[in-house]
Formats: sequence, C-alpha cells, structure tokens
Amino acid sequence: MLPQRVQKNQPITADLLNNIIDSIRECQIQSGVGYSFSRNSGGTTLSIGSKKAQVTATSEVVCPFDVTTAITASGQDVSLALGTVNGLMPVNNFEKINTSTQGKKYVVINCETNGKNVTSASWSIENTIPVPSFATIDVAPTTFGILVAGISGSEVYKSIPCSNIIARVSPSVQEDRDSYTAGQRNYNQYYHWVF
Repeated sequence: MLPQRVQKNQPITADLLNNIIDSIRECQIQSGVGYSFSRNSGGTTLSIGSKKAQVTATSEVVCPFDVTTAITASGQDVSLALGTVNGLMPVNNFEKINTSTQGKKYVVINCETNGKNVTSASWSIENTIPVPSFATIDVAPTTFGILVAGISGSEVYKSIPCSNIIARVSPSVQEDRDSYTAGQRNYNQYYHWVF
C-alpha cells in the first residue's frame, strides 16, 4: 500500500515519513524470495519461508524448520530449513550437525529470554526429549526448548506444523503469599511460555 501524496505546505511528520519508509521496504522485501510480509494495526511482520515461497528444484514445499538427513561416512548430517522464533532465526540455522544413525535423536530449538521476550535461539540434536520448563514467579523462564522433530535411524518425524514459531508468555497459577504488604498483590503470579 502506497502512502498518500504530500500536499503543498503540508508538514512532513514522523508518521508520514515512516509510512513512506515502510512502503519502500515492502517493495524491497516483496521482490525477494522466501519472505512473507504483512502490515496491520499491530505493526509490520516479516516472516521467513511461507509455503508458497520456498519450493525446491523438485517442486517440494519446504516448510520452516523442516529437518533433512544425509548419510555420511561418520553417521548422518542433519540440516534445518530456515525458520524463525518470534522473528529471530536460530544463530546456527545454516550449520549441519553430524550425529549417529543409531537410536533415537531429537531436534530441539533452544531459546533464551529476558523473561518477557525471546532474545536468541539456536538448535541442537539431543539424545533425550527436552524437559518442559516450569513456570516461574513474576516473569517467564529465561530458557525453554521446543521439540521440532524426532529422528529414528534416518527417518524424520516432525512435531510442529508448517509455520514459523510464535512463543508468548502466559500466566499460569497463582499462589497465596505467606504475608501481605500494603500496596502489593497478595499472591505470587507464575508465568510460562506457550507456542
């Protein structure tokens, strides 16, 4: 959507200039491959890898966080397709991880937070299913793991839908406090991450 034309003697406000900049960025981004751009009253969102945008040479749809394996002399290389958690791409997204073809393995996205926002993400291959993070008082846990897929031999079993991941803080339980201080709530509020 293009911004309205500026009229003669009309002041150029921050809102008007930001609309112009957003329109230019939208044109730049939409000319790229593998991006989904949307703007609404809540703000502007740029996502990597819509279903339509990432198509391989064999015409297969590649979803965010799809897991692929390739047998090597030392086991198998595991790769992860581009994807984001709250708009952040895992820092090691382009790395291949070599692992054994024996037993069960789990592909996990490990997120670090400030208790309110995801601040960084990385992915790993674990030998055990990630332990759920427990709710914490006043702010959500500072770390959590998301199970993306299970690998048995060279077979991949994905556990998330074909989309980027949105994680948000959600209130959990309330616990009565032993004592009450005037001006403060009389309970502890616990929070956890949902995605």
